[in-house]
Amino acid sequence: MKGFTLIELMIVVTIIGILAAIAYPSYIGYKVRVQRADAQAEMLQIARTLASYKLANSNFAGRTLSNVYSATQTPDGMYDLTITDRNNVALTSSSADTNSWLLIATPKSGTAQDGNGIICLNDQGQKYWAKAATTCALSAGSTWDGR
Repeated sequence: MKGFTLIELMIVVTIIGILAAIAYPSYIGYKVRVQRADAQAEMLQIARTLASYKLANSNFAGRTLSNVYSATQTPDGMYDLTITDRNNVALTSSSADTNSWLLIATPKSGTAQDGNGIICLNDQGQKYWAKAATTCALSAGSTWDGR
């Protein structure tokens, strides 16, 4: 007789199950890192646009995210984007420091990025990300590596 026995098929199914149990969490972790990197790339693009704007206008007075970027979230919809001055005051406010900006990407609730920490970038080029962070802790030594 030709064919496979039930034992042989069960062994193959078990091996596939073990491989899937290892591979799936790795894939999910990879996907989260890629989506965070995509958000960081979008933030750098917005930063370039803001730098060009400041060269032309000498400050950021009255700027909102919609003035410099076509959406209030990243293209994949995983992060909400906001822009303020370095003190977290809207640039449209009369009390804003119009010579600075702070761009914040906040993970959207209910997505794979939820609970993965906010991403921050400011006009000085300082970057910040830490897993589960809810506020920006920008400094000369902060990075997007989470260290």
